Amino acid sequence: MNTKNLVFVALFSSIMGVLGLIPPIALSITPVPITLQSLGVMLAGGLLGSRLGALS
Repeated sequence: MNTKNLVFVALFSSIMGVLGLIPPIALSITPVPITLQSLGVMLAGGLLGSRLGALS
């Protein structure tokens, strides 16, 4: 793993942490609230690839 990949993993880890602080969105059709943290997980997997996305 080179420095560039390490920086990207750390960046997406911090992005997911920040998105987890945003209050969840409550929908009336489901009892489970939706958070933006799942968006960060999908972005990390899509932009970094499967291996680095899993590390972040």
